[in-house]
Amino acid sequence: MKEFQLIDEVMPQAPPADHATLTAARARMLGAARRRHRPVWPRVALAAVAASAVMAGGFVAVPLLDRTSVQTAAMPDAGAVLAAAADRLAARPPGTGAWWRREMVQVARMKTATYTVEQRVSDVLWASRDRAVGYRTQRGPVSAKPLTPADEQAWKAAGSPDLCTGCQSGKTYFTPLKLTTKPVTELPTEPGALRAELLRANDREAPEAWLWGVSKWLLLDAESTPATRAALYRVLAGLPGVRVENDVTDIEGRTGVALTYGRQQIIIDRDSGNLLAIQEGDGSSAYVIGRMGWTHDPAPKESTFS
Repeated sequence: MKEFQLIDEVMPQAPPADHATLTAARARMLGAARRRHRPVWPRVALAAVAASAVMAGGFVAVPLLDRTSVQTAAMPDAGAVLAAAADRLAARPPGTGAWWRREMVQVARMKTATYTVEQRVSDVLWASRDRAVGYRTQRGPVSAKPLTPADEQAWKAAGSPDLCTGCQSGKTYFTPLKLTTKPVTELPTEPGALRAELLRANDREAPEAWLWGVSKWLLLDAESTPATRAALYRVLAGLPGVRVENDVTDIEGRTGVALTYGRQQIIIDRDSGNLLAIQEGDGSSAYVIGRMGWTHDPAPKESTFS
């Protein structure tokens, strides 16, 4: 299918994915927002497509100095909060350095009959400014533990079974679609032009689902410029079915403004406009961002998988 070919021009060095991998990627990207799924750590890497959060406007009571009455002050509208964050992000320069680096932690929480297990794996992606050099991945070992002290007690009462049977950090890296003949860093920075460019690769899927899935990948796993990222926020905010909401907390407890589509949340830092996390609204899985951007630090000579 056209929309699930490798990004030959954007990421030409990525190894080709087999049909089963592409089928799984398609189901995850276009279907995850519409159905509940149990997070697992498969033998192939989890596809780098993931989500946003919930914002709310309202009023706060402000006592007057004489305490005889109160007046209401309008809280910032969620859309205005997102727009301001996008403006600040778009104003930032693209950055310098030979490599773009993204550091994140993938989190999955599995419920048994009596306790919940949390699994984590670190994932660092390096993208060279020289497209001929390509990408490097550093993926750590999978760790697993009961989520809370109560979960730990229940786990021990169950006989302390293995918390991560068959856990392996995936070694297959692929990209889910062919976007454009342009490098990612040259994608449009105006929302209308960016939307049109992304839709050029879509010949059969619903535009909203397509744009949501593509945008998640561009935000999470591609060296998109700050201005393009800001434009992606605006494109997503304008999609039917997408909600913009304030004061949403990610799985690590960080609060931001969010875009929500179905069960998926894309959570954004309100001050910087940086991506905080993409997660399921019920907290069952998340991609938690540590930092991303161009760097002068040297990349590893080859990918590593623990």
